[in-house]
Amino acid sequence: MSEPNLSANTANPLNDHADGEEAPQTTIFSNQPPIFILPTHLPIDRLDSIENTVVLNGGTLTYDIAEAGIVLGKVAQKKRGALELRSRGLWTEELPDLTKRSTLMNDDNEPPSKRRKTSPGHPGPPAGVEVVDLGTESESEEDGVRSRHDPARHLALATEVPEPKDSVTLLSLDWLHQSVAAGRVLPRNSFVVFRGRKIVRPAAGPNLAPPAVTLPLQQNRSGILQRAKEDAFSQPSAASSQHSNLRRSKEPPGGQDSQRQVPTLYRQTTSEHDEVANLPPQPDWVRDRVAYACMRSAPLHPPNEDFIAQLVKIRRIRELTLDEIGVRAYSTSIAAIAAYPYVIKRPSEILALPGCEVKIANLFAEYQQRGTCNHTDEDGNISAADALETDPVLQVLNQFNLIWGVGVKTARDFYYHRGWRDLDDIVEHGWNSLSRVQQIGVKFFDEFLQGVSRRDSEIIAETVRDHANRVRPEAKGNIECVLVGGYRRGKEMSGDVDVIVTHRDPTITESLIVDLVASLETEKYVTHTLSLHLTATHRDQQTLTYRGDEPGRHFDTLDKALVVWQDPEFDKSLKKNPNRHRRVDIIISPWQTVGCAILGWSGDTTFERDLRRYVKKAHGWKFDSSGVRQRTAGGRVMDLEEGGETWQERERLLMERLGIGWRPPHERCTR
Repeated sequence: MSEPNLSANTANPLNDHADGEEAPQTTIFSNQPPIFILPTHLPIDRLDSIENTVVLNGGTLTYDIAEAGIVLGKVAQKKRGALELRSRGLWTEELPDLTKRSTLMNDDNEPPSKRRKTSPGHPGPPAGVEVVDLGTESESEEDGVRSRHDPARHLALATEVPEPKDSVTLLSLDWLHQSVAAGRVLPRNSFVVFRGRKIVRPAAGPNLAPPAVTLPLQQNRSGILQRAKEDAFSQPSAASSQHSNLRRSKEPPGGQDSQRQVPTLYRQTTSEHDEVANLPPQPDWVRDRVAYACMRSAPLHPPNEDFIAQLVKIRRIRELTLDEIGVRAYSTSIAAIAAYPYVIKRPSEILALPGCEVKIANLFAEYQQRGTCNHTDEDGNISAADALETDPVLQVLNQFNLIWGVGVKTARDFYYHRGWRDLDDIVEHGWNSLSRVQQIGVKFFDEFLQGVSRRDSEIIAETVRDHANRVRPEAKGNIECVLVGGYRRGKEMSGDVDVIVTHRDPTITESLIVDLVASLETEKYVTHTLSLHLTATHRDQQTLTYRGDEPGRHFDTLDKALVVWQDPEFDKSLKKNPNRHRRVDIIISPWQTVGCAILGWSGDTTFERDLRRYVKKAHGWKFDSSGVRQRTAGGRVMDLEEGGETWQERERLLMERLGIGWRPPHERCTR
């Protein structure tokens, strides 16, 4: 598997403990209803930091706005707030504005003015306290600058207004940050942007979609297990807006089959409640709430592999609907379940895992009950995952996205704007509009999907090593090749072949990729070169210079070539070479940072993502496959591989000195 393209997180000055397991665990928001974070005006990394703040302080974070009792966002205007809710499928009617009421109301129950003069019959506020209008909010909290009228200074004046049934409250982000700073939940009234009652979507008109069902009526606060049971009622039915639970999807897939069914209710029995004491002992990482997947061992075939396969399908649907936050949330949950060493028998076990919420426990309950309903000894599937195979739109988008060189956005463009429905449509109506790489992806579509066996991967790596030594005779046959990616994690079949080429002399690896590919092309092993990069050679093979968290920067900046491979040996009596075409990535690494390159290309996506997050949080360093640097103005290179005589030793030393500890590649399978 190629190294993931993930941008580094941006530090959040308002929350120093946003994404570290060493952060203090509190229960500030444990009694609050489920919280939804509006993504409007928030970059991805900022959004991630805010969500972590909610979770680390005991809050229940939801990715389904229909479940939310509280919505937090960088929105200042009431009308804009109502529009933001509606744009995500949550229709409301405004409730009376009670945010300006306080304990200083006069005898006629009239709210006080901004400054109220005292009178004999109406004693004024305590000395030094200024009565102000608390209903005005500012959007300055994003930059750490508080509103001109800081609500926290006037909380003594406000009384908490009870939330009506079926209501949702949109609050400014100040409520979250100031509550954390105060160590307790502050009254919401001073931070309210909009308050509304959840209603049925208006009847369909010329420009409206069909009406939706009534949204959830209540949120239970009596404990996490009880919330897991009642969460089943909070899922929109098939009549709801299409994939309304797909948070932040820019455009939901069409088709009746894509609409989610109500999952089976998770009913906790008395016997199950009594069996809590019989649960297996929690692993250390569960007990200590270790949040980073790179610090846990996740085997290739975990005990709960079938359930994970269902979650992977749901995550794939999130990818195809451009739900980046949903993808990340499911990836975090999947990684935790993949590391759990026991067969999960009840949803309460899932609730104990870091990164797993009520929604995942609910899905597991449905997974179990569907198997029981089918009268089999095995567990069943999940209705939300079925859509990947049954929904016609998702099926087409999935096929298009599997074309090499076609991303999700391009796949959606093919479907929604060009009207293509299969590969034949692409060939017949749009062949000339495709890039050369996309044309190659369509041409060898079926062959690429078949993958590469371990034996074939080894043969390819040996051929690469032989040609590398051939074009660099001064290396005297000492150029090394390391198979990474899925092969190194133990997969029997890999989607492609990833091989790292290295040598102790930097003059050998300089521009090696150009001569190596040319030699392989000459002998017809490489039939097409999809891309070729000399980024490391152009900076003298030094570690990538740290220039801050620049958006869009790739983690991998080594010399590399992405090629199409075909064994040229075949029966010459045949007119055409019958050997399959495969995808091969050849990466060149200088020896001084070969451990970084191998580590960066050996883990699954979530492992690699959390590795970078942990290194940033724990040490203030930036890790990529070219090396490690400090995140300071100087950006000093950190040599964490010093003393390693072999690439195996250098990788082990690197992991230990990064602080994540050594674990073999077959334990980095976070999916």
